[in-house]
Amino acid sequence: MTTARDHSTLSWVKAAVDELLAQARQDLEAFIEGDGDPQRMQSCAAALHQVHGTLRMLEIYGAAMLVDEMEQLALALGEESFARREEGGEALMLALVRLPDYLEKLEAGGPDIPLVLQPLINDLRTIRDVPLLAETALFFPAKPSAELPPEVTGAPNPELSEIARQLRPAF
Repeated sequence: MTTARDHSTLSWVKAAVDELLAQARQDLEAFIEGDGDPQRMQSCAAALHQVHGTLRMLEIYGAAMLVDEMEQLALALGEESFARREEGGEALMLALVRLPDYLEKLEAGGPDIPLVLQPLINDLRTIRDVPLLAETALFFPAKPSAELPPEVTGAPNPELSEIARQLRPAF
């Protein structure tokens, strides 16, 4: 028997996560449209870092992996030597737009399917020239529930030890 992970706790912090993602998006927009101030990307990365920690605490690991990649790209965009700024900015903006939709589906009781995020994660990794993630990195099978056996009541069977001694050589 398998059970789906309950993400009802996400609703407790969703407003704060949305606010942090909006702040990260504003910092990215100001960086792209403005003068390219690296402090903007530091601020963006700091907001993403907070979202990452929150998602890990809530055990939403696929989204947490995505946010970690977003944070790494934000830090890379803030470096003067990073050559793929335009492409990186577009990929980071796409991730900032799609992540809230994924979290809303989870909050509404939808299944957590981290494999849906793999193409987005790999886009972010490609821009940083980091090896791509395999599907197995985002495959989190549901764990069987730890159900206790039913409690046994009544007197023990006195013949059980003799039956076990006779059957033991067969095993």
